[in-house]
Parts: sequence; structure tokens; C-alpha cells
Amino acid sequence: SDDVILFNAIVQDLFPGVEIPAHDVGDLKVAIEDTLAEGGLQIVDAFTTKIVQLFETFSIRFGVMTVGPTGGGKSTVVHTLANALTLLRERNFANPDVQKTHIFTLNPKSISMGELYGNFNLLTNEWTDGLGSTIIRNANNDTTNDRKYIIFDGPVDAIWIENMNTVLDDNRTLCLPNGERIKLNGTTMRMLFEVEDLRVASPATVSRCGMVWVPPDALGLAPYVQTWLNRALPEGFTDESKDALFSLFEQTVPAAIQFVRRNCREPIPTVDINLVTGFCRMLQSLLRKERGVDIQDENFNDLLKKLFLWSLIWSVGANLHQTSREKFSDYVRDELGSVLGRLPNSGLVYDYYVSVEENAFKSWNEIVPEFKFNSSVSFFEMLVPTMDTVRYSYCQELLLDVDAGMLLVGDSGTGKSVIVSDCLNRLEGPKNLVPFIMAFSAQTSSNATQEMVDLRLEKKRKGVFGAPSGKKMVCFVDDVNMPQREVYGAQPPVELLRQVVDHVVHYRPNGGFYDRKKFFWKNIIDTTFVAACGPPGGGRNPVTARFFRHFNMLNICPSSDDVLKVIFSSMLGGFVEDFPADIKGNVQSCVKASLEVYRRMESEMLPTPSKSHYTFNLRDLSKVFQGILSVKAAVIPDLSTFVKLWCHENMRVFMDRLINSEDKEWFTHLLHELLKRHFSIDWDHDATFSDSKPIIFGDFMKPGLDPEDRVYEYVDDPGKLPRLFETYLDDYNVSTPKTMNLVFFMDAVQHISRLTRIMRQPRGNALLVGLGGSGKQSLTRMASFISDFKCSQIELKRGYGLNEFREDIKELFLLAGVERKPTVFLFTDSQIVSESFLEDVNSILNSGDVPNLFAQDEKDRIVNDLRDLADKAGRPTSRDGVYQFFVDGVRDNLHVVLAMSPVGDAFRTRCRMFPSLINCCTIDWYLEWPKEALVAVASRFLDPVEVLDDDFKKPIAEMCVTIHQSVGALSDRFFNELRRKFYTTPKSYLDLIGLYIDVLAEKKGDLAASKDRFVNGLQKMAETNSVIDTLQAELTELQPVLKEKSEATQVLLAQVTKDEEAANKVREVVSNETALVEKQTEEVLAIQADAQKDLDEALPALDAAVSALNSLTKGDITEVKSFAKPPPLVQTTMEAVCTLLGEKTDWDAAKKVLGDSNFMQRLLTFDKDNIPQKLLKSLKKYIDMPDFTADSVGKVSKAAKGMCMWCVAMDVYARVAKEVEPKRARLKEANDTLAEAQAKLKEKQDQLSEVEEKVAALQAQLKKAQDDQQSLKDQSELCEGRLQRAGVLTGALGDEAVIWQETSNLLDGQLQRLIGDAFLACSCVSYFGAFTGAYREEIVSSWIESCKELNIPVSDDFTLQGVLANPVEVRDWNIAGLPTDSVSIDNGVLVMRGKRWPLMIDPQMQANRWIRNSEEKRGL
Repeated sequence: SDDVILFNAIVQDLFPGVEIPAHDVGDLKVAIEDTLAEGGLQIVDAFTTKIVQLFETFSIRFGVMTVGPTGGGKSTVVHTLANALTLLRERNFANPDVQKTHIFTLNPKSISMGELYGNFNLLTNEWTDGLGSTIIRNANNDTTNDRKYIIFDGPVDAIWIENMNTVLDDNRTLCLPNGERIKLNGTTMRMLFEVEDLRVASPATVSRCGMVWVPPDALGLAPYVQTWLNRALPEGFTDESKDALFSLFEQTVPAAIQFVRRNCREPIPTVDINLVTGFCRMLQSLLRKERGVDIQDENFNDLLKKLFLWSLIWSVGANLHQTSREKFSDYVRDELGSVLGRLPNSGLVYDYYVSVEENAFKSWNEIVPEFKFNSSVSFFEMLVPTMDTVRYSYCQELLLDVDAGMLLVGDSGTGKSVIVSDCLNRLEGPKNLVPFIMAFSAQTSSNATQEMVDLRLEKKRKGVFGAPSGKKMVCFVDDVNMPQREVYGAQPPVELLRQVVDHVVHYRPNGGFYDRKKFFWKNIIDTTFVAACGPPGGGRNPVTARFFRHFNMLNICPSSDDVLKVIFSSMLGGFVEDFPADIKGNVQSCVKASLEVYRRMESEMLPTPSKSHYTFNLRDLSKVFQGILSVKAAVIPDLSTFVKLWCHENMRVFMDRLINSEDKEWFTHLLHELLKRHFSIDWDHDATFSDSKPIIFGDFMKPGLDPEDRVYEYVDDPGKLPRLFETYLDDYNVSTPKTMNLVFFMDAVQHISRLTRIMRQPRGNALLVGLGGSGKQSLTRMASFISDFKCSQIELKRGYGLNEFREDIKELFLLAGVERKPTVFLFTDSQIVSESFLEDVNSILNSGDVPNLFAQDEKDRIVNDLRDLADKAGRPTSRDGVYQFFVDGVRDNLHVVLAMSPVGDAFRTRCRMFPSLINCCTIDWYLEWPKEALVAVASRFLDPVEVLDDDFKKPIAEMCVTIHQSVGALSDRFFNELRRKFYTTPKSYLDLIGLYIDVLAEKKGDLAASKDRFVNGLQKMAETNSVIDTLQAELTELQPVLKEKSEATQVLLAQVTKDEEAANKVREVVSNETALVEKQTEEVLAIQADAQKDLDEALPALDAAVSALNSLTKGDITEVKSFAKPPPLVQTTMEAVCTLLGEKTDWDAAKKVLGDSNFMQRLLTFDKDNIPQKLLKSLKKYIDMPDFTADSVGKVSKAAKGMCMWCVAMDVYARVAKEVEPKRARLKEANDTLAEAQAKLKEKQDQLSEVEEKVAALQAQLKKAQDDQQSLKDQSELCEGRLQRAGVLTGALGDEAVIWQETSNLLDGQLQRLIGDAFLACSCVSYFGAFTGAYREEIVSSWIESCKELNIPVSDDFTLQGVLANPVEVRDWNIAGLPTDSVSIDNGVLVMRGKRWPLMIDPQMQANRWIRNSEEKRGL
């Protein structure tokens, strides 16, 4: 307004005396006023003027911006203008520029750039259209004269608005990434940008747009209240009552707001209209009949003032700091009491509520429910009612009754989430609510937020979504200000929620958002949003007031010490009912001491860049009592043990996160001081908080028990724990293929006990912070095994991303939530491929769930699997109830252990971006290993090393510690002098030991082998001289023997020659006779074959006849014999048989023959070779009969057939035998001749064999003699050759023996000094790489002196390259480009011999060239 006055004065100065005529917009103004009246809005001249200004700006500009703080009516200006123009068109207004007007609204920051304008899929190269481009294209394609306003209702920044520059200039063309150009209609379309400010808008954009400034003071507060009075008050409210209420408002509310603005401080700033709308909602809810308010009651006006005052306190004064609340309380009593009535003088005005029944202010304490301790209730389900919980829940219930949202603001740990969750759970049944919790973090995206909301909504009808029928959904958004701001300050998830809750009641009664695929608007009904957040700072970001103005903002002040004492005294007092009396008598002392510990830590241990996690809240204090409440009375026999338990729990919660010994010592002195002051116990500080005998409680003292049977008890003798853990470790190594080799020094024992304590607690999660190699992962696995929990880790592989991570999370959720198995999820910072991983981990820590983790069918399967179990547990069996039972199971059974390194900014940044890492985890900071631990670890690994003498194992272990600690000291000086930070980690220490063991064995083997070569050479030379003398003597002895053997061989050779000639003569005779016998044999074989051929003709018939006879039975013979008159063929057959047998041929004779018992034998043994010729002639007549055949006779009688065949066979055989007989005679004669010849031949052959055997014996004797002679000759020649070569060798190496002896002595010295030289070389490789040359020389010199002090043999001129490099290798490095100075060569050794990947600080690219040249042959 001041600028307007100044502008008008400038115009008057430029045009003096000129009156600016008023623009006649009578019809438009009338239409605007009619539209406002129709909508129940107030007609304000200044507001009407803004609407007219917008119309006029649209007349000359294609793009217009309405700019102004929230609450000024920007949205109403636009919608009122559109409706007024539509109304004029319906009234047939003559101006063609006035047409029916349509509005298309979207928030460009609620979606990504690709979703706004469209984008290409990089994998498929497929184009996907965007929401903004689709809306603009559809509006542009409308060929009617209707006007289309495209409203971009969101922050304008240089990211998305640059694409609109071509739209806003004279081209009016929208250019899309796919090359499409959309030419917009300059007559029917307009672009409107509704923004709060133009802080980040580019000048190019601002210069292209018309501007309409819509300030809130132009509208004021009264119009909203007047409209609210007409709309929202219950029936029966008279106009007089409304006027009186408005009068009260004008007298009190603006003045109260002004007081707040001038004298009070808000954690999150509000705007005036926000306070007024909050006030109206509160009063509207209080005036509902359900609250017992009777408008007709005679005392109603008095009650109305009280309700008015209470609403003012809890709206205008709700979002104030504690100190400001005290000021505001005084203001209300002093300034408003006379108008609205007096409140009680005690306390603050916030300590009272209005009792409608009594029409009076009553203290909240009067309606605080009594707390009763129930040991069966989980610690996290315990809620001790206090004044704070009652009044904040009351406010929330009031607002939910009128579908209004509430924003709880407060520091972490003040109970925001607990208050909201408890209230929603309590109202779920009576109010038919469906609670839904979302937790934001720095990585929460707009897309994920929409998916979370979308998943909970049900479709009601086309384009309308909401809660299930008959219910109302309440969405609680925790940490709503956590999403990270973009470059220009926007927060897409918040902008999306603003689009849901931001609606103009008259024009758009429902909020919502666009479907991201089909681009249709989704109206969301029956849904209320409740939010919570901390004040901006420490990872929490400022949020646009355009979003927060829709909530009643309520600051949750930290609970006073009195309230905290009530809470924890109630819990602890109920818990120790069964404990000894002296413990019950110290409940208040315990609570006061715990509270003082918390307050001192909060006020004195402040966060710094290196101590960013030094943030304490009431969650930490509650963890102390959670630990105390986890013991059983049986293990706490007296006050002394109870006090130790109290110290232990405070140390675990507060001291374990401290990063140095100074802070820890400060904390133990604090505990010691409180022990004396509150418990009257004066223990010795050093004895109580000793490192060698720390206070430890645990449930692991009795191995083998199930988790539910374990007892959390005091460990009397911590010295026994290393041996106990060794037993656990042996069992672990037996049960898993990946074995561990751990050293349980006291530091490690304490870390394990801390982890087991965290794991045994429901919802116990740990954040382990320490340098790499501190043992975080190993000790976590060990603690998991001791607790009998399964320890799971993700396995990174190529392409591992968010989808794979979530699949792994699903498995963990099913294991913990469905199978109810205690599980540890070990997650390290090296596994954080994407920060979205931590987004999910943050959600798990905060709520036990990951939004949209399970698909709908997977959720249904989970619900079905758990419904019976939920029913047994007494939980609701509805779908949401069972799924919440699943989530609770995940929170209780899945223990997240995060292992992170504090090096760099990553840890600090993640703690800021994901507050649950600190708030929901117990922190255990891993300090540097103490000297005792370093010695123990070194001794453990060096003891089994055989190549190291036992006398040197202890000095080497001590030297390991010296090396490690000296590097730490030098690192600090290095940082102070050169500002370069170098960290010495336990991993470096372990690498040193492991590398030393390997190098010592390798070098000892190499040097021993080299020494053996020289020693063996000297031995061989001595042996050679000895052998020469022996060979000379042997050669002298061999000469006579060789001559004697030669003469004997010549005599034997002559005898063999003579005997061979005699044998050749006998061999010739035998050869001739053998040829003759072979010829006779051939002739005999020919005769035999001819005879056999003839026999082969007769023998088959004979065999057939014999077979036929054998087949005859006694019955067959009897059958033939029984014939009185035989058939002719039978008669003929028997006659032939009788003929051959020499019997009569009549039938009687035949029957007699047949009756002979030897008849068959006679036939079978018949002399077939000597059948008389006469019988054969008599038989011939039967044989020649045509029907005398086996077949013909067989038809008459089987027996006759066989005898017929016999007769025929006898005839055939006799005929053949007649022909064969002469041949047989010849064969016999030939065989006799052959036998005689063979006998003679055998005699000759025997003579030949005898001669040949004699010759062979002589030849063998000759051969042996010749071999003996040759052997002696070869032996003689060998001796001569050896003598010659030995002479050459001894002559050539005679001088080398001296050199070999010296070299052997030198190697022997190197072997003795190898113990120290190899150790120093490994120390250099493990530690000094980050230091410059001067620092290296200095520290190596100190190491050499330390070695000498410990009597470790070491070379005075020790160099790293002298131990671990050889000249040939170094020459190759130099050729490849490595500089020749000693530092560079040492660097080359570090690169080649180190066990870890080398990180080379290479400003001059020398190492780059060297590596590339060296590896060129491998294709680098």
C-alpha cells in the first residue's frame, strides 16, 4: 500500500494537474459482486479492485502472475473473475472478450520436469507425454470461443519456468523435448502463475508476464470471519449472537495477533489468516451440540465468552515458545480478561479448559487419568497420562471433529508422534477413523508420497477417492519438513500435499492430485491430514506458508521437569513393587538423578561439526528407564546392584556415544557426583568406573537358553567374559562356513555386551560409529549369535539398486513380522549404493514399515497368514489391524544395526538428513583400540607363526603397538603442519600383522634358498675334489681287468663259431626231412577228406534212423505185435527187418522177433559195417519198392516208420561203406608211412634242439663276456671324462669359492636381521604412504631405534626398496615412467606390495603415466 501511494505521487509529478479518470467496469464489477454474494463471500472494494486489475492485465498480457503472501485471496481472485466472466456471457454481454471461462490448475513443483513436459525413456527411446503439455494441448485444441486459464499454482523458479519463455513471449509456442511445437491460441488462452514471491524467478520470465500484487492487508481478517459466521455456526445462532461474536472478534483477536507479532516468538512462523482460521475451527468445534453446548441456555453468552477465550488461547497463542507462552498468558489475563472473563490466577492460561457442564475454567489436572503399571504391557505401549498429553489430544480431537488438520511443532523427543498416534488409536473406533502414518525423510519424493496416499484410498465414484464407506481417513505425516529442498527451495512432496489440502471451499470443495499416467484429476474426500515436525535446522527445512496455513499449528513445548518426574516415577514406582524396600525408597532419587543426567548432557554436551550426533532428547531418557525396566527382581537383591544398573543404563545411552576419553571421563565424574548427591553412595570413582573391571549387565552368562528364558543380570567378574565369548566363538565357527578369528580384549567384550543389550530390547536398534576395521561388523555377528538371532546383510553385485534392496528388505520383514523370528539387519555405509536405501532404513527405524514395499496381493497374503495369530494376541482382525500387527512384529523383532565411519562429511550429512539414525538408535562410538587391546591382538596372530622365533614374538607385538601409536601421533602433527588428515585404523594395524607374517615367510624362504645355493656350491666343490682322487684309483685298477676280459672273450668267440657251423648242418638235414613229411601229410589229409565225404552222405540217415528207434516205446512195439493181420506196409517193413536180422520173413517169425526183449538193442547194436552181401541183395527188393518210405509207412504205424527208416539207413550205409572201404585201406597205409616219417623227423629235430641249446648257451656266455668287457671299457672312459671335467671345473671355480663363502656369510646376516627388516618394511607399506619424504625418514628412524631398544635385529641402513623390491623390477618401473628418486620408488613398492587398493595422490600425473605404461601390455 505504501508503494501505491508513492507510485501515484510519481505520476502526479510527471503529469501535474492531470486527473486519472476511473475506468468504467460497471457490468464486470456487478458480475463480480454477484459472484461473491452467490458464493457467500464478502464484498470488499480493495479485493474487487484486484479482480478487475487481473482482468485488465489479461487483456494485454498472455502470461500473468498473481503474487502475494498466502492468505491474500489469490486463488479466489482468479476463480471469482472466471465465474464473473462466465456469468456475463450467460447474460449475453456485448463485449466479445467476455466469454465463458474454464480453469485448469496444476502445481508444477508437485511433479518432476519429465512428468510436467514429457520425457524419453532412455532404454526404449519411447516418448511419454507430460501433464502440463497435455493440459495445454487439450485446451489449445478446443476451437470454441471459451476462454481457458492454465494456472500454475506453485513456486516459480529457473528450472521449470524456462520452458515457458517461448510461451510467454510473442511466439506463444510451447517447445517440448521430443521436438513438438504447440502454437497456442492468443485469443482464448491465458497462462496464470500463482506464486507467493518471485525470489528465484529469472528476469527473463518476470519481464514477459503481467503482475498483479495481491496483499493480505487488502482483504484483511474480518471478511473471512464474517463468511465463517454465516456458514459454520450451528443452527439456532441468531443474528444478534453473530454480531456479538463478531464484535468480540474485533475487540480481541487482531490485538492478540499484534501482540504475538511484536512480543512473542514462534518456532515456525505463521500468517495472520492462519491464526484466524485456526481460531474459527476451534470455536466451531466447541460450539457443536455433541460438546454439550445449548445455544438456548440462559448462560450461553457467558459460556460463549469462555469458549471464545479458550479458542483464542489455543489458536493465536498455541504456536509459541515456552517463554513466549508466559508473556501471552500475562497478556490474556491483563488485556482480555475484562472483555472475555477472568481465568484462575495460578499457572498459565494454557493449564485450563472450559467445563461446559459447570460453565467454568477447570485445570487439566482434574481430568488426567490415573496411570496403573502393568508388567505385561510393552514399554512402548506405556503412556503415562499428563496434562500435556490430555490437552494436546483434546485439541486434536476438536479439530478432527470439523475435519481440520493440526500441525504439531516441537523438538525431537517431545512426544509429538506418541500424542498423535495415541489419540488416533483411541478415536479409531468411536469416531470411525482410519489412521494412516507417513514418515518423511530428506529423500522422500513426490512420487513416493502420492503412491503412499493413493494406496490407502478407495474409489468412491468416477474421479472421487476417499476413505472406506462410513469412515474418515486421518493421514499423519511425521517429520513433514524433512524432505530436502531443491536448488531453488521447493519441496515436491510438500507441494503435492499442499495440492491435496489446498482448496477453495466455494470453487473446489475437494483437494486432490492428478493421476500420473492418465492425467485425470483425483478428488480426495473424507480425508484429513495431521502433521508433525521439528523447528527448522539440523536437517529440517523451512516449509512454504502456503502449506502450513491449512493447519492449526501447535507447539509442543518440552515437558517440564515436574511432568517428567511424574511420568517416570509412575512407571518406575509400579515396576519396583516387588523389589526390596531400600530400592522402592529410592525411586524418586533415581528419577531425579536420571533427569539431571539428561539435562546436563543436553546443556553441556552440545553438538559441533565433529560431534554432530551430540543431540539429546527425551527418547534417550526413556531408553534409560527401558533398560531398568528390563530386569527381574530376583537379580537385583539390594540397592547397590540397582544403582549399578542405573549407572550401566545411563552409560549405555549417553556415554557410549561420546567420541573421546575426555568426554567419557566427564560423564563418569557426573555419575559419581550424582551417586553421592541423590543416592548417598560414595564409591571410589576409579574403582567404580575402571576400564579393567567395567560395570556390565547382560543375559549371556548362561549359554544355551532360549531368548525368552534369559535373565538380564549383573556380571560380577567381567574377566570371565573373554573365555565365555571364546566358547561362543567356537560354536559360531562350527555352525557357519565363514569363520571368524576374534580377540576378546575388554574393549571388544564391552562392545559385544552393548550390542546384546540393544538386541534384547524390542525396537532396539544400534548405530555403530568407528573407523574402518574397528570390528563393528564382526562384533555384530558375534552378538547376534550370542543372542540367538539371525544376522543378515545385503550382498552387493552389479546392477544392485533400490528394487533389489527392497526385495531383500521384504525377506527380512517376512522373517521378523510373519515368522516372528528375531533378526538383525547389519547395514554398513559402504553398502549405501543410493541414498534412497537410507530413506527406507529411516522409515524402518521410525515406523517399522517401508511405504509401498508390498504389493496388494503380498499384503493380502501377509494378512491371511497372521490373522489367527493376531486374534490370539487380542489384536483387531481387520485388514488394517492385522497389517499393523505385522508392522509391530517387524519393529519388535527386526533389529537394525548400522555400521558407519565418521570420516568425512557423509556421516554428519546423513544424520542431519535422516534424523531417525540418531533418534531411534542407540549409538556406540568405537574409540581407538587401547594399548592392551593392540598387544593382545598382535600376540594372538603372532603366536602360531612358526617362521618367527619365540624369543622375538613378544618384542614384535610391542613394536606393533609402538608403530601404530607413533603413526597416530605423527598424523596429528602432519595435520597441524600441512592440514592433511590421515587416519590410523585398526584395519591398518591388522594389515600390518598379516602382511608381516606373509612377508617374513616369503623373504625367509627366499634368503634361505639363496644361502642354500651358495652353501651347496661349496659342498659340491669339496665333494668334486674327493671324487677325483677316487676316480683316479678306480681307473688304475680297471686296466688289468679290462685286458683279461678281452682275451677270454676272444677264446669264447672261436668256440661259438665252431659249434654254430655244426648246428647249421643238422639244421639243413632236418629242413629237408620236414619238407618230405609235410608232403606226405598233405596226401593223407586228401585221402581222409575223400573218405569222410562219402561217410557224410550215410551218417545223417543213420543218425535219423537211430533217433527214430530211440523214440519208440514199448507201447509202439506192442502195437505192431498186436496186429493179427498186419497192414501190407507193416508186413513189408517187418520182412525187411527180419531179413537183416537173419530171421524168417513170415509174420509169425516177425512177431517172435518183436517179442524179444532185446529187439531194440539188436537194432541199435547191429553190425552195420559187416552186412553180408547176400542179405543186402535180399533187402534190395524191399528198398526198391516205391511205397517203402518213411512217410508212407509212418501213415500206417509210428513203430513201423522207425524200423523202415532203419532198414533204409542200413542199405545206404552198406552201399557207402562198400565204396569207402578201399579208401580206408589206402588211408591206413598212408597213415603208417606218415607215422614212420614223423618218427624219423622227431629224432632229427631232437638232435637239432640239443645242438641249438648248446650254441645258445655259448652265445649267452659270449654276450655276458662282451657286456662285461664293454662295461669295463665304458667305466674306464667315464672315469677319464669325469677326471677331465673335474679338472676343468676345479680350475675354473677355484677363485669363486672365496666369493661364495663371503656371500653365504652375508645372507646369513640378512636372515638374522630379516625379523626386523621385514617388520619395518611391512610397517612402511601399512602406514607411511600418506606422509611426505621428510616425515617418512623421521618416523622410520624412530622405528629403527625402537627396534634396537627391544633387541630386535634390524639393519642400520634399512630401506623399503632394499627389502621388498629388486633392481630388475625397479628398472622396469623407471623405464615405464616412475621417477628414480627414493620416495617414488618407495611409492612403487607401496602400490605393488600393499594388500589394499592404492589411492595415489598424483598432482603431476607421474603415477598415472607409470601405471598406464606398465599395464599397457594388459590392454589398459
